[in-house]
Amino acid sequence: MFKIIIMALLIFIGMVGYDNITDKAQPTTPIQQEQQKVSKHEKSAAMALFTSLLPPKEEWPSPVHKFYLAFNMDEVIDPIRQNPNWTSLDAMSRDIPQALIAIEDHAFYNHGAIAVEGILRAALANINAGEVVQGGSTLTQQFVKNVFLSHEQSMERKIEEAVLSLMLEDNYSKDEILELYLNTTYFGAGSTGIKQASRTYFGKAPSALTLAEAAVIASLPYAPTSLNPLENPEGCKKRQLLVLAAMHKYGMINQGQLAEAKTEKIRLTNGTVM
Repeated sequence: MFKIIIMALLIFIGMVGYDNITDKAQPTTPIQQEQQKVSKHEKSAAMALFTSLLPPKEEWPSPVHKFYLAFNMDEVIDPIRQNPNWTSLDAMSRDIPQALIAIEDHAFYNHGAIAVEGILRAALANINAGEVVQGGSTLTQQFVKNVFLSHEQSMERKIEEAVLSLMLEDNYSKDEILELYLNTTYFGAGSTGIKQASRTYFGKAPSALTLAEAAVIASLPYAPTSLNPLENPEGCKKRQLLVLAAMHKYGMINQGQLAEAKTEKIRLTNGTVM
């Protein structure tokens, strides 16, 4: 335990020094932008020197490694953005992020990384419905859990999730986090990310999905294996209707759009019609 505390302190000191090498103000002129590029190289060099004085990362205790990641999230996030399947929000149907937000975290843009009131509200909604219709975690927490952490249920992991979620929202915008979520979430049938999911289920690019199809995609993070529409179209349809109802409830679609999407016949790539 003593070694863990000492290592955490060393990393904290190093991270603070690393973060203070350059000013955090956004560059507004070409000269400032060039200076920022140089500063990034300096910061990378400083970090490489600092970490070389520590044991290999593979030997770091889990809490210490997560503490390091909290200050260096770009080490994980930059490679994600370089994936050939990366899809920006602008390159997908606007119904996709709206459907996801409606069912998973309708106040995503209005709360912080952790929303205690959302946890309580979700618990009440699920009790009233007699089933899970809302999740308690924010989209930020879900992304952190999927990408940075294991699915172990422990107090230590919960603390790590909270810290990483707060740091993520301190360094990335809501749109960036939503984009990251949609590109890293498992949607079932071997499909990770919105591009693979759209191709797997509908044979389409994310930009071509209809409202009804977007609601199917948004149904899947809750239970991607059991709600896979290729295997369980009835169960997925039930969840899709919940997504559409949530979109209408939160003003994302009107009554006419709701009625049309509920009755739209969705043809899946295996020939099944939902």
